[in-house]
Amino acid sequence: SCHFDGTRCAPAQGAAMVLQESDFLVRLTELYSANRTGTVYVWIKRFAGRLASLRRRKPKEQEAAAAKEEPKCLVRARSNRKGSKISCMIEAKDLMRFQLALGNIMRQQMDGLKTRERSKEERQKEREEKRQTKAKAASVKKDSAQKKDVQAKSKSKKGKKK
Repeated sequence: SCHFDGTRCAPAQGAAMVLQESDFLVRLTELYSANRTGTVYVWIKRFAGRLASLRRRKPKEQEAAAAKEEPKCLVRARSNRKGSKISCMIEAKDLMRFQLALGNIMRQQMDGLKTRERSKEERQKEREEKRQTKAKAASVKKDSAQKKDVQAKSKSKKGKKK
């Protein structure tokens, strides 16, 4: 938040809008839907704090500044349209949950991908592999069925002896 009352001020021209995690995911979905034929760029980057990023050129001072803060992830997204930059900061403990949500959004939005054209040799090779896996699965089923039959017969023989 920019102001003392907690309200957010508008970002400067060209600056990315820093959002909360849930708001970022909603805006990312909107960004994808607004760019059905365009491109959306997403970056995930380690962020060890503002002080550490300011001391990039001085590694020893940067390490000292980074040691004081828990590392976070900076996630940015943008499209080629003006004013489309968004970003958010993710705590290390929330990263796995966020990555799953981000992956789900990306998977949902990738419906416009074209299927790759395969050559005749590749298709034949895939068919052959499928046949081999089916044959292996069938032989495993036959073996397990035969073992069950043998076990059932041996149990029935034991029951007759008594």
